[in-house]
Amino acid sequence: MIITVTGTPGTGKTTISEALDLPVIHLTEFVKERGLGEQKEEFEVDIDAMIQALEEEVEKYDEVVIEGHLSHYYPADICFVLRCDPEVLDERLEEREYSETKVRENLESEALDIVLSQAVENQDIVVEIDTTDLSVEEVVDEIEEKIDEWPELESEYGQVDWSSWL
Repeated sequence: MIITVTGTPGTGKTTISEALDLPVIHLTEFVKERGLGEQKEEFEVDIDAMIQALEEEVEKYDEVVIEGHLSHYYPADICFVLRCDPEVLDERLEEREYSETKVRENLESEALDIVLSQAVENQDIVVEIDTTDLSVEEVVDEIEEKIDEWPELESEYGQVDWSSWL
């Protein structure tokens, strides 16, 4: 089983993925270690090269979690899109010392459902989870419940709307 955990930076992808009892491929580290992109103002990932490299890596596992804000481009059995209220996300990104421009871009991306839209476009089963007021344990429990429902699981998204933040 291949599970992807995606979302805007700061939504909890790494924390949640590490709390699951499964091997994890951290996509940011993976693409940088393998030089699957080009360093410009930011590191720009070659999506096709990333997918090809992941295909070889994923074969090593029976079950694996691929976490990262581009993981939704890799075909998965279930794609979890983590969401977070832009007000809370703003605090998290400022704590990471993101530039004001980068914070704004990510908050707008979250409010406009950019990652969710991309996931829906690229995945068969997408489950959206609002992590804003949930503990790590609660999010992990929700993910594990959905994994247990597979392969009968159907997509669940569209309940989160941050557009009023704009």
